[in-house]
Amino acid sequence: METEGSQLITYSPAAVLNLFNNSISVNQARRIIQLKGVYIPGKNSVYSGYYYDTFRDESSETAITILVPPLIRNELQPNKTVTVTGFITRRIVNASGSIQIQLTVTDLVEQTQNKYSDEEIKKIELMQAKANAGYRDVYSWLKENIITEQTFKIGIIIGKSGIIDSDIKHQLRESIGFYNLSFHRVNLSSEQEILAAMDRLNAEHYGLIAISRGGGENLDIFNKLNLAEKAVGLESLFITAIGHKDDVTLLQKVADKSFITPSELGQFFNDTYNHTVEELQNSRAKLIDSVKAQLDANYRKEIDNLNEKLKANEELRVKTAGDLEKVYQEKIALLNSQLNGGLQLQTEKVAVLHEQISAYKAQVSSLENKTGTNWTLLVIAIILGVVVGYLLNRH
Repeated sequence: METEGSQLITYSPAAVLNLFNNSISVNQARRIIQLKGVYIPGKNSVYSGYYYDTFRDESSETAITILVPPLIRNELQPNKTVTVTGFITRRIVNASGSIQIQLTVTDLVEQTQNKYSDEEIKKIELMQAKANAGYRDVYSWLKENIITEQTFKIGIIIGKSGIIDSDIKHQLRESIGFYNLSFHRVNLSSEQEILAAMDRLNAEHYGLIAISRGGGENLDIFNKLNLAEKAVGLESLFITAIGHKDDVTLLQKVADKSFITPSELGQFFNDTYNHTVEELQNSRAKLIDSVKAQLDANYRKEIDNLNEKLKANEELRVKTAGDLEKVYQEKIALLNSQLNGGLQLQTEKVAVLHEQISAYKAQVSSLENKTGTNWTLLVIAIILGVVVGYLLNRH
């Protein structure tokens, strides 16, 4: 953060751009230099006495804007390799916050045939486009389909009189039963027949398309730009096995995977299948062992849990039996206490009855002395009534 004294300095975006523009200083900006590149004309409009055109590197997409006077521009030919003299200028682009480097042309030094033809430049651009899009992993794609047992078709384009289909099948060995291969015969010297076959297989949703042929020369057909463009644009994966080790063609360079011979292609299919099946079997064996170990651990844990529950139930049973015995003894003691209390009460009642009987006897004796009535029988009857009533109440 820049300050002036204690005051904070605030810049605008334009001020920052001009600050850096004025601070850029290189020796080449102070003198006339030469610039060489492929001339690409811009709009046919003059701004402040100059045409704004482009110089591009011969072997890359790097480019610089050049300001060309009308007289010199009339001599320039599009897509030619041109050498000019001029001086470096800078232009601030406020909208993007950037500083653009330009060259103001002062003289035409030389104009020659391009180092690369237009077709070669297009081939370079195509290979760059393929690299940017990415080469698809054929091996992983095959493995995934083998593991998931997904059905897919492989279409192999071969020559009309070629016998390489036998070479490929021979190398497949035991895996031939898995792969759904079909061979499509065309004239491998005809660009149109090859393009038509690629279009048809792609439209029929083949998972993999291959072009294969035996050894020999005449590889120019596989350097055709149209074939390479078609291969790059395929939805299907694309591979080649065109039988040449030293001369790598454009079609091989843009293929997702390439092989030198048809036999090598068949061997690749077979090895991929066998390796995948072997890995799958090992994975299944490991999975089974893992499941067994897990089930065994779960079984042991379940047994331990059951033993803990049995132990807890036994402890509960013992505790419950003890509690029941205690309750039983308490109830017996309570009943004995109640029985003893009842016997004592009965004894007390009998004593009271005896006292009452004695009192009645005394009264009877007294009455007998006073009158001749047979009070004895009367008293006995009363006593018997009291005793019977007592006995009835007790039951």
